[in-house]
Amino acid sequence: MLILALGLSFAGFALIRVALRQGRRDAVFSAAFWVTFPQFARYRLRRLGPAALGLVGAILLIWGLVLVFQWILAYYAARLGHPFA
Repeated sequence: MLILALGLSFAGFALIRVALRQGRRDAVFSAAFWVTFPQFARYRLRRLGPAALGLVGAILLIWGLVLVFQWILAYYAARLGHPFA
């Protein structure tokens, strides 16, 4: 489970980095992008892909971190003798 958790965390972190880099390249983080969005909605809509990629990355990162913390709790519960274990 630890390997899966670390893999999910790493994949999520990598997806977030790619999304941020692509978002900067497409100027998604600039005010000019959002001000002109209604006029060029068809063109700009295709540029919002990095936002979806970043969201997927954040979900994977959070899921991986939850699994890491569950593993840490289970490890110390087994090691120190948890009353429910």
